[in-house]
Order: sequence, then structure tokens, then C-alpha cells
Amino acid sequence: MSSLAARCPRPHQLALPFDAPLWDHVGLETALIREYGRPLRLTLTENRSVLLSFRKQGGVVYLRLHRMFLHAPSAVVRAVARGLRRTNRNADGEVRRFMNENLHRVRREPQRMPQIETRGAAYDLQSIFDRLNVRFFESKMKVPLTWGRGSGRARRGGLTFGSYDPVLRLIRIHPVLDSAIVPLMFLESVVYHEMLHHHLGGVPDRAGRTVYHSRQFREQEARYPHHQQALAWEKENLPQLLRASQKLDRERRRR
Repeated sequence: MSSLAARCPRPHQLALPFDAPLWDHVGLETALIREYGRPLRLTLTENRSVLLSFRKQGGVVYLRLHRMFLHAPSAVVRAVARGLRRTNRNADGEVRRFMNENLHRVRREPQRMPQIETRGAAYDLQSIFDRLNVRFFESKMKVPLTWGRGSGRARRGGLTFGSYDPVLRLIRIHPVLDSAIVPLMFLESVVYHEMLHHHLGGVPDRAGRTVYHSRQFREQEARYPHHQQALAWEKENLPQLLRASQKLDRERRRR
């Protein structure tokens, strides 16, 4: 089976478009069959992790789409069909953009934009972002970033130093990095990593799965001149950062 898995002064509710769907189940299936030109069976899902998947069996494509695709314009429907035929890699990008722009249809509850805090005790995230934006993105990137709350949770023995929320279009940086013991080059590498996620999104691989750390992503990540140095510093200092994160978590719970 193949699958695709602004700066704001105070919190507010994210406004979502409650527009009517463009298709019903039968209409969407009919349009896909017409564009695909071969037998196809469509199932609509509420799956929150796999938005598009398909398998081919006995000359028939069994396609599963999240119900967000009922809101897909005709150009995206055609792109889905071209992706099934694998005749146009650009179609993958069109489908990916549609999914990224419609993730609010996957979330059960509207998301709140948190209070944006860029100034920390040791570092100002906005000044770091602005320098990276000039150097790597021609000052064209517009995405808010903030110090996160920090949870102290480990992932594969490490910490999640940064994250990118494609629904809010927001970068969060773990507050454990707001410390004089953390070199600027390491914090810059984390911010740049999350900026790339905003810039590139996910890329479908040959099997149709969405890959966020694609070859293109890794190549652009390596453009940061201190990339290897940052990786080495993380490996050497991870135990200390884990302890500092756990301390932050305890202090936050006490407050």
C-alpha cells in the first residue's frame, strides 16, 4: 500500500473557513475515474495520520482519501489521478500543497495561536530568524516563531528542540536552548531546520508516502555552515540538555 501521510500580540482562536464541499462521494469517485481512465474504487476516511493511500489489486485501484478531498478543486483531483498513474511528479507537489493547506479539516478542535514570545534570557529568536531569513531565503519567509513551553519529553533518547505546526504555521523552539551554555550556532541550526519545514513541507516518495526529511531537505539543511559542528555539539551535550529540560519541566509544574 502506498500512503501520504504572524506575529500575534495575544492568543486568539484560529479562524477556519466553514465552506461547503465541492463534491459528494459519488461525484468525486466519478471525477477520479474519468481522470484516471481505469477502474477505481474510492473510500473516504476520517484517518488523521494517513490522508491518502492506495493499493492496486486485480487491475483495480483501491483509493482511500481523507474527507478533506471533498473540498478539493478540480485541479487537485486531476493531480491525484496523475499521481496514481505516476506520469507527472509535479502532481505530487500540488496534492501536497492542498493537504498542507487543509490540515485544519483534520483537527477535531480549532487550534489556538499561543502568545508569541521571542525574547529570552539569553537569546532573541526574532533576530536569529531575521538573519537566517536574509541569508537563506532572500528575506521572503514570513512565519512566526516563539519559545515553547517545553515538556522535557524524550524522543529516541533525545529532545525535540524545535517543531513546526503546519496548521498554525508556527515554529516553536524548546526553552532549554535559551541558555548561555548553548552556542549560538546550535540554536541557529535548530531554527533553520524548522524554517526548512515551513519552506519545503512534505515530499511524496516513490511509494507515495510523505517524507519530511527528504533528500532535498537534507541537502538544504547542510547549507548551514556549522551543520556538522552543531550535530557534534548536540551529541556531546545531550545528557546535560536533558537534565536542564527536566529541571525546567519541574519548575513549570510548580508554577
